[in-house]
Amino acid sequence: MSELSKINPQLLFKHKEETNDLTIRAISNDKSVCYFLDAPKEYFNFESDSFAVIDFNRVVSYYNQFNKPTDKPETTEIPNLSIEYNDSNEAINLYVKSSKYNTTLKHRLANEDVIIKPQFNKVKFPSIDSIVNLTDEQQSNINNMLKLIGADRMKYNFVENQLILTLFNTKTSDTYETVYELEDSVEENFELITPSSGFALMPKGNYKIEVSSAGIMAFHLMREDAIDLTLYIAKEKKN
Repeated sequence: MSELSKINPQLLFKHKEETNDLTIRAISNDKSVCYFLDAPKEYFNFESDSFAVIDFNRVVSYYNQFNKPTDKPETTEIPNLSIEYNDSNEAINLYVKSSKYNTTLKHRLANEDVIIKPQFNKVKFPSIDSIVNLTDEQQSNINNMLKLIGADRMKYNFVENQLILTLFNTKTSDTYETVYELEDSVEENFELITPSSGFALMPKGNYKIEVSSAGIMAFHLMREDAIDLTLYIAKEKKN
């Protein structure tokens, strides 16, 4: 979650109507990337239908202030989280309490109406025209090269059984190119150009990427737990 706050620190936590599980939808300020996260309610259960945080980084720093695990149980401090509700069962305050000392930190929760969030509940794919498996090492290398040449655009060129990825700086014309082998050849060659900012904001990890030639990519973070995280990046719109 702390890595996702780079995309947008404003978060709206909601219960899914059908399962009561936790769901989060967020979009970056420049709208270059959005994500959908779903997790079992046991991961973070709360009574209200939803609650909002204006700056999740601040909440993480509060939590870490009380999170001091050690090898000895008598010296270990683990924070406890709780939420205060008003008479309408609306979440109003988040409390971070020390498990060792009689100390409590109160954080005022935000009004949901001020939170920046996607204006849609799901993303429809016209078709899945290619699938790319990206390792965390490959992702790190791409991010390093984005910074090195100051790339502001990424071109994904799908040619037969290869993805030719080109990073380029539109101001200096500097480029970096790398080639990935695809498991299956594409039926028809196509390319997508996206801003680099969305890719640079993604959490580190291994990804399965579903690509539609219509101009959208879904980055599924491969996890071993029950959390489902998918990030979406769309092609750059022509002026």
